[in-house]
Amino acid sequence: MLEIKDLSVNYAALRAVNSANLKIEKGKILALEGHHGAGKTSLLKAIIGAVGSVGEVSVDGLTLMNRNAASMLALGVVFVPEGRHLFASLSSRDNLKFGAAVCGVAENFDRVLAFFPELIPMLDKPAFALSGGQAQMLAFARGLMASPDYLLLDEPLMGLAASSAKRICSVALKLRAEGIGILITGQHTISKQNIATDYIIIENGVIKWRKEDAK
Repeated sequence: MLEIKDLSVNYAALRAVNSANLKIEKGKILALEGHHGAGKTSLLKAIIGAVGSVGEVSVDGLTLMNRNAASMLALGVVFVPEGRHLFASLSSRDNLKFGAAVCGVAENFDRVLAFFPELIPMLDKPAFALSGGQAQMLAFARGLMASPDYLLLDEPLMGLAASSAKRICSVALKLRAEGIGILITGQHTISKQNIATDYIIIENGVIKWRKEDAK
């Protein structure tokens, strides 16, 4: 389980996240929904140590005081940020290779592409040549190259056509069936897809509503 307790994030005098508590269980999908600026991204960044925070984060019972993306990755926690953050001039293939952690690239390469066969014809094309949907799939696939136990997806459906959003959600369900724990954020878009097991609504940095075991 990936669990956070009383996690707060401040940017100078602005409190972006206020004493948040949540847990991401393996084999479940937690939807974190709220409007733009509600604190979703700040919360995810705080979990991996990309922004300063106070509170407690634990992974499978291990409490982590000093966190960064590398240490969280070593514990099986992968963050796929909003905006994709691809290497635009590199090929899709090389972008995927950058996502590989300790696991063997060749072995995981085939597994990841099985989730996103749409990417196969694009492997040798630069990332900037991809459509918005293809780019989001590539960012998602790059995260999977690290063989995560927990996956943090920030706004993966934003701006996508219905067909691309459906593919992203389909893969999330397959990963859930494999026992991966997923936290996925959206501006009230995830609930419409009916994929989450648990739901949280955040407003102005405060968790206002939650529903567990929806599936």
